[in-house]
Amino acid sequence: MPEEPTTPKSGDDLLSIAQICADYGITRQTLHDRRTAPDSGFPEGVGQPGSTRVKWRRRDLDTYFAAHPVSPGRRTDLQRGE
Repeated sequence: MPEEPTTPKSGDDLLSIAQICADYGITRQTLHDRRTAPDSGFPEGVGQPGSTRVKWRRRDLDTYFAAHPVSPGRRTDLQRGE
């Protein structure tokens, strides 16, 4: 079966919340936490005419995630009950 051609990623690409989560390997909750934290420095979204959904430029996200790398959280399933 032939592979589907991939489109090169451009810094001008606009990404939705689902695309950000997939491309940067984070959960929707982590993305929400970063977006809503007052001092997080998360980039401003871009509104689309005729849509209420905000999207973000890939180049802004690349810059943000380079300065604020994603790290796995601490496991809580192995902690002993106190």
